[in-house]
Amino acid sequence: MSRRASLVLVILALSGCSSHEFRPEERLDPKTAVNVTIMAEPWVFARDVPMLAANARDYLSVGVVESNRAGSRAYWFGVFAWSTIDRSALPRPSPSARLPGIRLVWPDSTLELVPAGSASGPGLSEPVFVEPKAVVLEAWYPLSGEQLAQLGAATPIAIALIDETGQSTTYKKWQAHPGAMKEFLEATGN
Repeated sequence: MSRRASLVLVILALSGCSSHEFRPEERLDPKTAVNVTIMAEPWVFARDVPMLAANARDYLSVGVVESNRAGSRAYWFGVFAWSTIDRSALPRPSPSARLPGIRLVWPDSTLELVPAGSASGPGLSEPVFVEPKAVVLEAWYPLSGEQLAQLGAATPIAIALIDETGQSTTYKKWQAHPGAMKEFLEATGN
């Protein structure tokens, strides 16, 4: 075989491997016995907080999970808030505080989601998109097929958390690879 043909085969093999770089994780949750398919890499949104610390940010790691409870499939949008700012001296939110609504923003549209009744809607026993010890807030939002398609069409440019008074806190897209959602949709047959 010629060197040129060998080189072409190597390039084709490597490009085939990279097309599945964002393969979702599939697992059975050991505590809830729910089968889940988890988006391989979360989208990360950030918000500068200069009044608390210079060059520090609050973050949202977000992603989609498919749950399968005895054949009943559902899709969930998970939001995990975390920060590089030490807030140990600040008051913590009350455990009974209502989970925030969220607004996902694209240049030409928005999508508002209402949280599920419990913090672990899809049946996960621990956070998935961040280290458990880093999580300040975990919220899950059920998704319809139409909402899932909207998320698959393009990554939002911003996400706003909306509290019970209607006030919003906006996070801008920081790191979000569209391949993670594309691979998730392919793996779940959407």
